Amino acid sequence: MSYLVGVSAVMAVFLVAVVGFLASRAWKGYAPGGSADSSMLRSLKGSPLVWVLSFLLVVVAVAASVVVFVSGTAAQQAVVSVVLVGVGVLLLVGYVGYGTFTSSRARGHTNAVAAMLSAWALGALLLFAITASLLLA
Repeated sequence: MSYLVGVSAVMAVFLVAVVGFLASRAWKGYAPGGSADSSMLRSLKGSPLVWVLSFLLVVVAVAASVVVFVSGTAAQQAVVSVVLVGVGVLLLVGYVGYGTFTSSRARGHTNAVAAMLSAWALGALLLFAITASLLLA
């Protein structure tokens, strides 16, 4: 029980430090501005067809991996389980990291600030993963 109290105390101290830092910071006003350049990458990123095809590719790959996991040998199941967990973690990290970066950029922040916010979000995600690992172990 004392282990749970210790982990909770560490998380509480971290939470108070983050809230204190954010409350004491002088937030600047900003006006989001759009960029006038249009590159091929930007047009592909904004295309719904690219997003739909990417999603379907991920779904087919995961479905094929699940079929191999269910009907394969023990060695195949071990490899596919590592691949499935890895793909899931990469998708989550990519979603959080890229989503934080692009939403920060859309709100008018510079690349440096957006990268810092993205790193902060990924660090918080890592901290939650470590806390869950400590609580479930």
